[in-house]
Amino acid sequence: MNAARFVLQHRRALAFSLAVLTLGGVAAALRLPVALFPQVTFPRLVVLADDGERPIERMRIEVTLPLEEAARGVPGVRTVRSKTSRGSTEISLMFAWGTDVDRALQMLNGRIAAVRGALPATVGLQAERMDISVFPILGFSLTSDQRTPVELRDLALYTLRPELLRVDGVGRIDVTGGATREIHVIPDPVALAAHGLDARDVADALVASNLGEASGVVTANHELYLAVTDNALAGLEDVANVVVTARDGAPLYVRDVARVEPGVADVLVRASAQGRDAVLLDVTRQPDGNTVQIAHETRLAMERLKRRLPPDVHVDSYMDQSEFVAASIAGTRDAILVGVFLAMGVLVVFLRSVRITLVAALVVPATIAATLGCLSAIGQTINIMTLGGIAAAVGLVIDDVIVIVEGIFHALARERGFAAATEAALSNLWPAIVGSTLATLVIHVPFAFLGGIAGAFFAALSITMVFALSLSFLFSVVLAPVVSERLLGTRAVEAAAARERQREAAGEGRYARQLRRMLPHAKAVVPVLVLLLGVGALLYGRVGSGFLPDMDEGAFVLDYVTPPGTSLDETDRMLHPLEAALRATPEVMSYGRRTGSQLGFFVTEPNSGDILVKLRRDRGRSIFEVIDDVRRRVEAAQPAIQIEFGQQLQDVIGDLIDNPAPIEIKVFGDDKERIEATARRLAAIIGTVPGVEDIFDGVTVSGPSLAIRVDPVSAASWGLTVHDVHEQVETALRGRAETSVVRGDKQIAVRTRMADALRSDPAALRALSLRSPAGGLTPLDAVATVAATRGQTETVRENLKPMVAVTARLSGRDLGSTVRAIRGAVARQLPLPEGVSLEYAGTFRTQQESFRGLLRVLVTAVLLVFVVLLFQFGSIQAPLSVLAVAIPALCGTVAALVVTGVAFNVSSFVGAILVVGIVAENAIFFLHATERERAAGRSLHEALVAAAEARMRPILMTSFAAVCALLPLALGLGAGAAMQQPLAIAVIGGFTVSTLLLLFALPLLYACVAR
Repeated sequence: MNAARFVLQHRRALAFSLAVLTLGGVAAALRLPVALFPQVTFPRLVVLADDGERPIERMRIEVTLPLEEAARGVPGVRTVRSKTSRGSTEISLMFAWGTDVDRALQMLNGRIAAVRGALPATVGLQAERMDISVFPILGFSLTSDQRTPVELRDLALYTLRPELLRVDGVGRIDVTGGATREIHVIPDPVALAAHGLDARDVADALVASNLGEASGVVTANHELYLAVTDNALAGLEDVANVVVTARDGAPLYVRDVARVEPGVADVLVRASAQGRDAVLLDVTRQPDGNTVQIAHETRLAMERLKRRLPPDVHVDSYMDQSEFVAASIAGTRDAILVGVFLAMGVLVVFLRSVRITLVAALVVPATIAATLGCLSAIGQTINIMTLGGIAAAVGLVIDDVIVIVEGIFHALARERGFAAATEAALSNLWPAIVGSTLATLVIHVPFAFLGGIAGAFFAALSITMVFALSLSFLFSVVLAPVVSERLLGTRAVEAAAARERQREAAGEGRYARQLRRMLPHAKAVVPVLVLLLGVGALLYGRVGSGFLPDMDEGAFVLDYVTPPGTSLDETDRMLHPLEAALRATPEVMSYGRRTGSQLGFFVTEPNSGDILVKLRRDRGRSIFEVIDDVRRRVEAAQPAIQIEFGQQLQDVIGDLIDNPAPIEIKVFGDDKERIEATARRLAAIIGTVPGVEDIFDGVTVSGPSLAIRVDPVSAASWGLTVHDVHEQVETALRGRAETSVVRGDKQIAVRTRMADALRSDPAALRALSLRSPAGGLTPLDAVATVAATRGQTETVRENLKPMVAVTARLSGRDLGSTVRAIRGAVARQLPLPEGVSLEYAGTFRTQQESFRGLLRVLVTAVLLVFVVLLFQFGSIQAPLSVLAVAIPALCGTVAALVVTGVAFNVSSFVGAILVVGIVAENAIFFLHATERERAAGRSLHEALVAAAEARMRPILMTSFAAVCALLPLALGLGAGAAMQQPLAIAVIGGFTVSTLLLLFALPLLYACVAR
């Protein structure tokens, strides 16, 4: 029994099984998580080390170098980049794609533990794996005209944060801005001197007196008692009444030598929103969380919490990734639905039967539902890549239905009854159906071995298409005949058979007659194909190139850096005109600004930060036009501020792969001053290239320092050591907060430090009185020199080599042509000093790596299709003919990109690969029809004409239907369509040209080689 007959005999059981699969797919689709991108494991780890304000050079030697060596010892690490600034070190480790990052993190922590003893005891360490869930999906701002920063922060920490953490799927809530409540103990230097004390004595007394610990247990009266020493401080009065020491039997209280008052911790990070000081709450999801669902439930929770807040507190959303995710998913979904509707219209036009069209209208959604069920089974999500795979496959699904239905109706002209026509059609088409399905499936095999970000993202698209095409084969050969038989009825079948017999009786059409005249001159097709290849090559030179398509996310990030050494207060003041420029932009809905902190997991200087800007939905300008406008406004308002623009999700991806900028030029060399000077000249040169914006020379300068150099001899004469001087100065400036007061859920630090007048005046610092062990007092400048020094530049190393990275972004220009222009300008204008080298990295390098990988995929796909064709036809003539048509069809892909002005990027490259399989699929049906006619006794030319006549209608139908199915995506309809738009345009261009090649070039070429 052949396969076709088996399908027909068991069609009801098979149809019922597919119906169950479809219903299961619908149920699974309702539970599928929704995200913008597929779940991707990024091969990057980051280590952050913090040690207060330790100088850069000490930090590099004592912290960075040991951590670098530890990182280099982790198996599989490819790149280790370190950045050392004042008091901070950031180590970034990149591994090969596919690395078990969790295991790598465990091994990294083990290596760090091994060197922990060699690091300063005060260093804090944190190691994290980098993935999408590290970055927030939702952000709220709290502002008030009446509340203090302390009150706002308390509301965020103790009222909002606990409730929001209860939302299912929320992983973390970060609170930024405001001020932290403290109790300040400010000693009086005169009173301390009078009693022979210093600030350290007061701090020690507070620690010794604030005690609430278990002392043991007592058994008595048949009960077990816990003995507790309970002398915990409860408030300002308790702190003031702590005994520091006793003098002549009389206690000396804290209130006698110090002022006790409410205070706030030193503010190192500031936040604002809508022009007012604010507290920001950033919501981060769990790694497997549903972005849209979590954001929706969090917004509902926040609406409930607003009723518990004071009326003067305003809560605004300044960031909501779920809006773009939901709009993208909805847009892609709608594009699929519109595409299917248009494709159905094509069937109505060609087949002139609404009932026949209903067959496809049932089979296509059933295939999509079953595909979603398969995606759920392997743990995939609904995202723009899986939906893009469905959209790209819709045309091929319709193609399969068309082939079956058209084959059945073609057989009605010769067979009596629908069942006989179905059996004849399936028997004739079965080898071609199997071969064409394999030809479209094998091109996805190489995607499993594609690495990098392109492989991580487009693997989801490829897997989706494999499921869709495999299920399409089953639904077409099983469900389509069953549904057709049920929907049509006897009268419709007889009418269709009459139309088919009438069409055959009409004899050869214009196309067949034209082909018959062309066959004697078949060799003329060879130079035409060669010319087409040449035209494609010329057009390729005119296509711009990029990496991932640009999407309008509806929000962007503005990173900023004020001049080196600018204080937090001055940076805040300088940003007011910048915020005014944002508020004056009509498209800006809301924003949240951080100073001294940034979105992500890396070191941030106090004079830098970012602003997340949320745009209105109902706006007339694209995000790129808005960014250009804001850039002009900001540069005019504050030219001293260095700015950089980027969209949030694209910035997140750049951070995750350690390529945050489209253009990055690394300057390597052993001499730090030389490579920094080269980087500055390089930044000036690339600034002259049109389309290059937001240039940063890579040289980050930490703020100035007051260097306190202790004279050991002078200090010793007062009985002091260098450590004694440092400890007293640190207590005076930073203070000591080694104890705290518990008030409800709040833990309030008690900090002993000198008055702000000392902390804000270098002259007062020089006059700071130091107490010797003997009780004598001496000013600081008697034992040390206090001198201001200019700031030091951060130290960056990659794989242990000193490096400075010059970065820039693009505006209105493609990546490939811009980098070519930069290379030319650098070659002409920048003679490299001895020992200095350049390396082009950033998104450009990722693009080049992805293109090389996709080129290997294309070559492998062509070879696999060749193998399928060899098995299918048993001779080399057919594979050669098909590939000789498929490769020139890519000219249509390139031409479509040129006409639409879309860059050749990873998405369009994938579309070009799909074109090869699509051409092979249609060619297999044509060649099978030809060989069937030859087996019936016809000559080669007669067989080609007969096959062409029979296949013309299905080729045109499938081409028009596939183009219509992809047209909404190609037009960029919907927020998420931009990611798949280049793919759709590439496939439509390839389809258009391949239709002409299949109808004319393939018969002529096969006539040449099949002799």
